[in-house]
Amino acid sequence: VVRNQQVSWFIPTEIKQTMLIIFIYTRYLDNQINSVLRQERNTDQQQLVIVAAGLDARVFRMQSLLNSTGTTTFEIDFPNMLVAKREIFAASGFSYKDIMSKERGYTVRHVESDLTVPNLWREELIRQGFDPSQRTVWLIEGFTGYLTNPELDIFLKTLTKLSAQSSVLLSTWIESDSPTKTSMHRSFANDPSSIVEPFGWSEIDVQSVHSAGDRMGRKGGSDHFTMSCHEKKM
Repeated sequence: VVRNQQVSWFIPTEIKQTMLIIFIYTRYLDNQINSVLRQERNTDQQQLVIVAAGLDARVFRMQSLLNSTGTTTFEIDFPNMLVAKREIFAASGFSYKDIMSKERGYTVRHVESDLTVPNLWREELIRQGFDPSQRTVWLIEGFTGYLTNPELDIFLKTLTKLSAQSSVLLSTWIESDSPTKTSMHRSFANDPSSIVEPFGWSEIDVQSVHSAGDRMGRKGGSDHFTMSCHEKKM
């Protein structure tokens, strides 16, 4: 049996660093989702919206939590991406048919749309059953940096209008001096609160991947990626 430590010798340092960053912010976001959805509230229904869902597996990994808290999950992404996702997961033994069925109350719904076109994704989200009057947890993981600043402003403005009071915004951000930024990154945030607070979101927690990793006992996380949790107060 080859030990994990021995295997790690064959992984380039850059890839190990990326894997560590992904581990830390995934665990951070999972913990925040778990905490928020379990909070006492005045309704038995709430919503989780996973923006640019890609191959995110939380509807399976956190299925028990989502079911026990009466949470309907909406995954938003391009139509071709969501079609491919359903096929890939089914081939791996995780069928979306089982969790998107009428018998299960449609607790998971796919919103096939382009997130850079606000009217388009907003209307499709509502068409799929999203209720703006319900408390919503918005998960925006690895997405903000790929929008231009004007696109990000429009996206946040649209999202905010769809958010009831006490909704929560969970996001990840890349800083302007990050050594891993690419030509695909178009916007940066050294202070996420300064970006979302003008839209009516109050800071609950903001941490760098480095500081969050230290608290998890995972040393070596980057200072150039930030995770944030904000609540809608207005």
